Amino acid sequence: MKKITVIISLLTTVFLLNACASQPSGEGDNERPTWIDHAQVDYPESQYLTAVGQASNRTRAGKNAVANLLEIFSVNVRAETRTLTEAVKQESALGVSMESSSTLQRDIQTETEQAIQGVEIKQTWLSPSGEYYALAVLHRLSASQNLTESIVELDQKTAELIDYSINQSPNAIASINALRAARDVQITRKMSDYQLRYINGSGVPTDISSNKIEQLIKQKLAALSISAQADTESQVKAIQSGLSSLGVKVADNASIEVSGKADITNPTLIDAWYWLRGSYELSISENGQVISRKRWPIKVSAKQKDLLKLRLQDKLSTRMNEYLQQLISDSPTL
Repeated sequence: MKKITVIISLLTTVFLLNACASQPSGEGDNERPTWIDHAQVDYPESQYLTAVGQASNRTRAGKNAVANLLEIFSVNVRAETRTLTEAVKQESALGVSMESSSTLQRDIQTETEQAIQGVEIKQTWLSPSGEYYALAVLHRLSASQNLTESIVELDQKTAELIDYSINQSPNAIASINALRAARDVQITRKMSDYQLRYINGSGVPTDISSNKIEQLIKQKLAALSISAQADTESQVKAIQSGLSSLGVKVADNASIEVSGKADITNPTLIDAWYWLRGSYELSISENGQVISRKRWPIKVSAKQKDLLKLRLQDKLSTRMNEYLQQLISDSPTL
């Protein structure tokens, strides 16, 4: 997570400058304060999280202290996030796409920022050498309350997405997309619960987990019947293979259809290599109405011009699963 983003967000609460102005600075005392090396003497670890920052001015030292506290607070959570998202990529039919991965990281960062909203700069000190030190303190109870509130809200959001998927979605793809979003919300929730357990030793039980939602996604996919259409027979087969890998039934004629189309320029010769450049588009329609359409850049090269079409076919076959995952699970685009 980017420290600067967190700091800017925290500064909007104006706590940093107010705290620095209101707390004892110790600027006239040449003796190094105990809190720089042993903050737990005044702020026991059982009740507080603490971190020290230093800089050439007092405001910057306070910002660094907050950033250091955030680092302590979130380092293990970032590792858990990577482990969890990688597991979902490997075990899930839809995985964690680029779009949902970006959303996950942003949501987890937001949750972390909210958790430390109660942080204060309790002490500052100007050393004889002109270096400022600042002590950031976060009460564990305050952080626990913030995280608990966030977890309750995330559970409510999950319930709303599942309800939309089951009772309100206008088509099968929107239904699956809502379940994917619900699963990702629960991943964020799991990280917030991990933070809560780190803070006070216990989390908040949940009735539905990301794993349970994953099962709902697989059931929805298995209930689908989709036909494929494309420029060439090889592309049709690639689409059919990709759909099968998602657990979808492939049919010759179905109310839902995935169509593929390559938009490629004429071959160009550059430094003894032939190049094909362009894009590949997939669209998905239900009862003749396009639901979503996505496009990806593509290029292939070969020493022999006759090999370009074969290389293009191989490239599309290799990437088709990823393309279909994004088409079905990312937010619809037209």
